[in-house]
Amino acid sequence: MVKKKPTKKEFETVISTLINHVQILEEKLGALDGLFGLYLEWSKDKDKFNKFVEDKVKSYKNKNNEPGETK
Repeated sequence: MVKKKPTKKEFETVISTLINHVQILEEKLGALDGLFGLYLEWSKDKDKFNKFVEDKVKSYKNKNNEPGETK
């Protein structure tokens, strides 16, 4: 069976739907980020968590900068 080429209207519909989904994801990620920040503030683990993240970032940077490694 031969596939027909999508019409301009079908193409626009798909792109519009994708844009809407990306916007929804952006909103949900923003809300999740805010909620996580509130949790850290509430649990008094903010400094401990920041230290953990900094250590992980340094570890990943060092791991990626080792000689002979390819990305």
